[in-house]
Amino acid sequence: MPPLRVKPAPEKSPGWHCRPGEGEGPERGWDCSLVGPDPRGMAREVREGEEASDWADASTITRGDEERFRRMASLLPADPWKNACAGKRQTGPMREFLLTPEEQQAREKAPLEIRSNYFEMLENEVANFSGSAEMVQADRKLWGDFVTRDTVTNTVNAHGNVLYQEKGYALSSDTGFLDTDTSRGVFRNTQFILSTIPARGTSRLTHLDSATLSRYQKFTYTACPPGNTDWLLHASHVKLNKETGVGTARNAWLEFHDVPLLWAPYFRFPIDDRRQTGFLTPSLAATKVGGVDLQVPYYFNLAPNYDWTVTPRYLTRRGFLLRNEFRYLTEMTRGQLLADIMPHDEQTKTTRGQLGFLNNTRFSENLIAHVDANYVSDNRYLYQLGSALSLVNWANIPSQAYLRYTGSNYLFQTTANYYQTIDPLIPPQAKPYFNLPQFLFAYNHALLDTGVLFDGQVQLDNFETTGTQKTTGQRLKLRPRLYYPFQVAGGFITPSVSLLHNQYWLQNPEYWGQATQTATRAQEQFTVPILSLDSGAYFDRDFQWGETPMLQTLEPRLFYLYIPRAKQDNIPVFDSSQYDFTYYQLFRENRFTGSDRVGDANQLSLAMTTRLIDQASGRERLRASLGNALYFQDRQVTLIGPPLPSQLQSTSNLISEIYANLTDDWSLHIGGQYSPERSQIDRGLVSLQYNNRQNQLLNVAYRYRRDQYTLTCVKNATSLSLVTTGCLDLADVSFRLPIAEGWHAIGRWQYSILDNATLESFAGIERETCCWRFTLLARRYINNANKPVDGQYQYNNGVFVQLELKGLTRLGDQVDRFLERSVSGYRFFPTH
Repeated sequence: MPPLRVKPAPEKSPGWHCRPGEGEGPERGWDCSLVGPDPRGMAREVREGEEASDWADASTITRGDEERFRRMASLLPADPWKNACAGKRQTGPMREFLLTPEEQQAREKAPLEIRSNYFEMLENEVANFSGSAEMVQADRKLWGDFVTRDTVTNTVNAHGNVLYQEKGYALSSDTGFLDTDTSRGVFRNTQFILSTIPARGTSRLTHLDSATLSRYQKFTYTACPPGNTDWLLHASHVKLNKETGVGTARNAWLEFHDVPLLWAPYFRFPIDDRRQTGFLTPSLAATKVGGVDLQVPYYFNLAPNYDWTVTPRYLTRRGFLLRNEFRYLTEMTRGQLLADIMPHDEQTKTTRGQLGFLNNTRFSENLIAHVDANYVSDNRYLYQLGSALSLVNWANIPSQAYLRYTGSNYLFQTTANYYQTIDPLIPPQAKPYFNLPQFLFAYNHALLDTGVLFDGQVQLDNFETTGTQKTTGQRLKLRPRLYYPFQVAGGFITPSVSLLHNQYWLQNPEYWGQATQTATRAQEQFTVPILSLDSGAYFDRDFQWGETPMLQTLEPRLFYLYIPRAKQDNIPVFDSSQYDFTYYQLFRENRFTGSDRVGDANQLSLAMTTRLIDQASGRERLRASLGNALYFQDRQVTLIGPPLPSQLQSTSNLISEIYANLTDDWSLHIGGQYSPERSQIDRGLVSLQYNNRQNQLLNVAYRYRRDQYTLTCVKNATSLSLVTTGCLDLADVSFRLPIAEGWHAIGRWQYSILDNATLESFAGIERETCCWRFTLLARRYINNANKPVDGQYQYNNGVFVQLELKGLTRLGDQVDRFLERSVSGYRFFPTH
């Protein structure tokens, strides 16, 4: 048994040691004792059993450092962490510490002002200042208990409570030397603050090599405010270059809440918002299809006008995938090239990938070009290997390119597009058409001084498809138009007359003839006139709503449209579809998109809008609209087949919309369509939103819609009604709300009442402090809405984690972009 040893009591550190005295009440005093020399007022926290330590041996931020940070922050013009700790994200540039040429010139010409309690001059060369000495030259300031200035070499030595400050930078030290001509200096036991990030750090030996370059030994860095060390970056040696915005560290390690995260022999990090080569924030996720998904992006800042991001990605159930994104920018062109490749998918035993190319070029003020090309290796790539957060359920992947020339009153454009069909449920006969190519010429001009305007359009299309047993062909479209816009302060009236002529040259016309059971020829054409009269008036009045001056408007509108019926059922549908019936459809000249169908019409639309406007702020507090259309004859033209039930009605649905800003943060949207013919509601929407413009959000919505073709809604046992019939009976709730100080709950629940199925749900938490942000998100969504198995929809599950260390790493936008799409009102504030 080893002998017992008595552990000696720890020695008290130098300074005053005080404890509460005996007694109670106001007579209770302090029991103090002094060890070593009197610190003369230097504050120090005392803890029982604390051992003395030398600052030169400290490799992290100590309590003494924190005391100096608080003192330094109190001397700055503003608290650097105020906005960050208030939850306000910085979106502007953070380069205020860089001197402008004017500021540099002012610094060089500014005189040096010195103030102190005591002063002496030695041989008219060396000046000694003591007792709260202060030296000021333009934006540079130096304080110290004892300061010596050599007027010949223009150098300064400072001792005791040294504090140096310049634009965007503050430094505290025990001792310091500074050459004011070259901005070179040496400081010992230093603490510094970069107020523009904001960030702070310590260094036991600091060298200022120039106005922009500094070196540090035994370095610690954090973006957390004084008193908070949630994350720390340590390094043996560090360089900060304010001119390039880059910091470099050797023998560096990072810790978060005292847990080491990584170590690197060499580490680069940004000290402002400029682009820098280095690692971006890794992302970690887990999905049912891919397994655990780890992505570690690395950014190459190759030149000021182009860069490259390489993202090695590993999915435990699939294997290794490499992502590449190359971006470029020139005086005429900007664009990016995307390329993903998985050499070997462990599930499919194949090589898989995708390509994307986006380019915009402006050859001159009038001539521009655009290319957006996309390709995936197989139909399941986006679902299985695309990001589960950014997944878009594309049935057809589009690619498009165009060249456009715009003159003073004319436009010429040539376009080519293509669709890669990836939905296996789309039969060959239903694959879309695309243009290879399309030529468009548009022209507009006033006719003399009559006030009549002319615009015309000539368009030539060549339609192709990858589908089988489909009609293809060419189409020539001619559309001249005359209109007379007459407008005064109280209203407007615009008569218009157009003539549309379509000429077709068809290949394999029999396939369309079989579909419509009509005899289709190799050449078809139709010509139809279009006459419309649009008119409206504006009335307003002032009134007081309590103490608030308000303005109310009344805006009636009448729109008459006449189009005779033209035979079109022998014409293929290349690019037309039917508009969804909304309030704005009341004032369109055609109920079909594209050019293959022109709807016959003899109708009058009547509408009324009223607004309540806060005259003090100009904000629209209320907008309400009501309208419908009267049909003087049945409408016979359809995309295909017999007329829809809605086309045989004498009046349209009565449409109403109400937008109300209840308060600055709460808003209400109510909309609906009522069918007088059937005495039923065909559309309904109620949406309540809370949005305080700080990403604190609550959205509660209910949407109802009947199928516009059958005017009924019946649950489909084999697929979602929304997909197959267009019916909708949906509840949707989304939010991002605080649940505790710094904590937010995030989520969405989208439920189809008609199908008794949750379409999508996700929930998560976000913890945000002044210096870091952590997001955890779990998502559950339907994989394929068209293929339930045994009456059960197939769901995919995913978990996503992101951590941002502010001022050190740049947050990847995967979760934020997803929330921006999924939570109405959410705003993504990129940090790079």
